[in-house]
Amino acid sequence: MTVKKKIYITVSWALVIACMCFIFWMSGFNATESSAMSDSIIRKILAVFGEEFSSFVVRKAAHMIEFCVLAMTLYNAIHSTWQKRLTPVLAFACTVLYAVTDEIHQLFTEGRACRVFDVFVDSCGALVGIIISIIIFRIILLIKERGNKNGSSQTV
Repeated sequence: MTVKKKIYITVSWALVIACMCFIFWMSGFNATESSAMSDSIIRKILAVFGEEFSSFVVRKAAHMIEFCVLAMTLYNAIHSTWQKRLTPVLAFACTVLYAVTDEIHQLFTEGRACRVFDVFVDSCGALVGIIISIIIFRIILLIKERGNKNGSSQTV
């Protein structure tokens, strides 16, 4: 394994850990602080788009985005480390497992609760992230194949 590959794998896993830490940090805000953040985002959306969204929609969208990104970073890290066909399944399973632990963490945060619905929302975000990752990796593979067919020595 080349040094470049080792660095790529290390950075990939560091991004997974950073994403998990961010989610853990966000789950540590109590209900009042979390609502204040949601309301702040709603005001910004209103200022830009002139539309008002409920706090519920903003919170669930944030959950989906967080877990979409986590799934994408996990997909990349697993794929770059082991290059297995089970990468989508492993990335999805790990993301859903982390969603469950995130909800358990919220049991210990004032005013927050452990909700199965939130795990479902997080899982939907994970599924979107896996689909996006598959598409990106297929595009990269096609670009590499075209480069090889044209005799190019460039790699993506």
